[in-house]
Amino acid sequence: MPKLGRDEIQILLQGADDAFSHRECNTCECLLGYIAQLRIDTDSASRDLFIPYKVDRASIHRCLGCDPCPPGDLYAEYMLKKQTPALITI
Repeated sequence: MPKLGRDEIQILLQGADDAFSHRECNTCECLLGYIAQLRIDTDSASRDLFIPYKVDRASIHRCLGCDPCPPGDLYAEYMLKKQTPALITI
């Protein structure tokens, strides 16, 4: 899969920001896992977009079990879309 460009990352990050249900979302492992995956999948020129999402490790908490969990849903949706091209080429 090609690296995500700056515009794509900005759209995905804005979607994550818009999906926050609770104040605690910004330090939840659900959101931070999604952010980490996006950072892995982006080119190095866009890494500065992730600076606002850097949090102190001590403030990171486990999933609160929200139902629905918007950051978790975004992460799962992203991973499914990411796998789709590989399934099509088989």
